[in-house]
Amino acid sequence: MSEKNALLAAIEKTARERPETVCYRARGAAPTTYGTLWSQATALASALADRVPGQGPVIVLGHKEALTVAAFLGCLMSGHAYAPVDVELPTARVRDIASQIPHATLLATCDVPRGLADLLPTARLLDARALVRAAASQEAPLVPCPRERWVTGDQTQYVIFTSGSTGRPKGIEVTAANVANFTSWLTTFPVVADGGRVFLDQAHYSFDLSVYELAGALATGGCLHAVGPDLAGDFPALFSDLATSGIEVWVSTPSFVDLCLADKSFDARLLPRARLFLFCGEVLHHTTVRALRERFPEALVTNTYGPTESTVAVTYAPVTDAELADPTPLSVGRPRPGTELRITDPQTGAPVPEGATGEIVICGDTVARGYYESPQKTAAAFFDATLVDGTPTRAYRTGDLGHLDERGMLYCEGRLDALVKLNGYRIEPGEVEGALEAVEGVAQAAVVPRVRAGRTDSLVAFVTCEPGGAAALAGTAEPSEFEVARALKELLAATLPAYMVPRRIRVVDALPLTANEKVDRAALAASVVRRR
Repeated sequence: MSEKNALLAAIEKTARERPETVCYRARGAAPTTYGTLWSQATALASALADRVPGQGPVIVLGHKEALTVAAFLGCLMSGHAYAPVDVELPTARVRDIASQIPHATLLATCDVPRGLADLLPTARLLDARALVRAAASQEAPLVPCPRERWVTGDQTQYVIFTSGSTGRPKGIEVTAANVANFTSWLTTFPVVADGGRVFLDQAHYSFDLSVYELAGALATGGCLHAVGPDLAGDFPALFSDLATSGIEVWVSTPSFVDLCLADKSFDARLLPRARLFLFCGEVLHHTTVRALRERFPEALVTNTYGPTESTVAVTYAPVTDAELADPTPLSVGRPRPGTELRITDPQTGAPVPEGATGEIVICGDTVARGYYESPQKTAAAFFDATLVDGTPTRAYRTGDLGHLDERGMLYCEGRLDALVKLNGYRIEPGEVEGALEAVEGVAQAAVVPRVRAGRTDSLVAFVTCEPGGAAALAGTAEPSEFEVARALKELLAATLPAYMVPRRIRVVDALPLTANEKVDRAALAASVVRRR
C-alpha cells in the first residue's frame, strides 16, 4: 500500500512552498489560493474525523466552487472516500444515492434543498461553510489529521454514481492507487507537464471527466478556471468569462466544444493562451478537429478514451494530419503505461484476430475496485488478470466494441448493449424507461437515442398509455401529444437528472415488436431518423 496519497501530497507541497499561488477561479468569487484551499480542507478533515466514524464514503453535495474541492480533500485527509453529487440533481436521486451508503453522511457546501434535508437525520448533515467558519474563529491552531489517516493505496478515493440498468444509479469505487497511477500518466502530457497551467473546469464533479482537471491542475501547481452550469447555458456570459480566463488546457467532451465553435468568435483571440485541447467521453469528429486547428493553430488537439471503471481515461493520441486526411473514424490512441488492451469475442472471451472487432477489455493499474456494495455486478464485469510481463492486475470488460490496428492504436465502434453516451454522460435507457413506466397512466415505454453525424444528440421516448391515462396526465379530456409529453417531462425531472430526460416523448398506440415479441428498438430508432 502506498504510504501517501499522491494528490494530497502534491497539493500540500504547493500550499507550503507557494501558499499565495491561485488554484481556483470562478466568476463572481474571490480567487482561492493553495494556502486557503489546504486550510479549508484541513478544517473539514478535522471535523469529519470528530463526527463521522468508520471509513465509509461521505457524500459531498455542492455547486462547482472551491469549497467543494476542499470538501473532497477533507474527506481524503480524514480517511473517507468522497461521493460527489451536484446540487442540481433531483432530490429523489440524491436520496437514492444516499440510501445505498450505510449511515451516509452528507457534507454540504451549499444550502441543502428542503426536500432532502427533511429526509436525512440532522446528525448526518454537515454544513461545510459553518465548519470552516468555526475553525477560522478558533484561537488555537488547527491540528491536521495525521498522514496515517489519509486515504491511500487500495482504499477507495471516490465513488461516482452513474446511470444503472436496474433503475437505480450505481456507484463505481476508484482507489487512491488508481488515481495516483492515472495522475502520474496525465502529468506527462504535453503542456500539462510544464506545470502551473490554467485548466478549464467545466465538467460536473459527479462526472469523472472532472478528474482530468482536478488532478491535472492541482497535482502540478496549476489553476482551475471554473465554468458552472449557469455559464454553460449562457454563451454571451460564457465567452465574456473565457476572455479573461487565461485558459491553457481545455478539457471537455467534443459536444461542449462544438457548441462553442458554433460562434465564430471562439478562436485564439478569445483564448490566446490555449495550447492543449483534451477530449474524452464521446466520439471526436474530423470536423471538430479541423475547426479547432484552423482557429487555434498553436494548440494541440488530442483524443482519449476510458470509462469511469478505469479511472477517467487509458488511451491518448494527438490527432495527426494523416488521420485528418483519412475519412475513417479517428483513433483514440495507444494505452497508457501500466495498461494493456485486449479485444475479445463477447461470447467466449477468447482473443479475436488482429484488426478484428470485439469487446474492449482493459487490464491495468487504473481499473477500479468495482461497483459499490454490489458484488454480483462487480463479478460480472471485473476480474483478476496478468499483464504480458507477469504482473498481476485488475481487468474490466467495458461492453464497448472496438479494434486495434497493427500499430496498437485503438478504434472504438459502439456498444454491445443499449448504453448511450449523451454529452459524455452514460445513460442506461432502461433506467429512463423504468422512470416512465412508474408514472401512473403509462403502460409501457421504450427509449432510443437520436443520432446525428455519428453522435447521440438526444433521447426520444415512446410511450403507450393505459385507458384514460393520457387524459389524467394532461388534465384534459382530449389531450394532445404535446400536453402529455410536457406532463411526463415535468414528472421525470423530479427523479432524473436533466440530461436523462428525453428531449421528445411520443405517445403511440402500441410499440412495434420483433418476431420474438420483444420491443423492436431498431424500428423505433429508424422512425426517429425518418422524422428529423
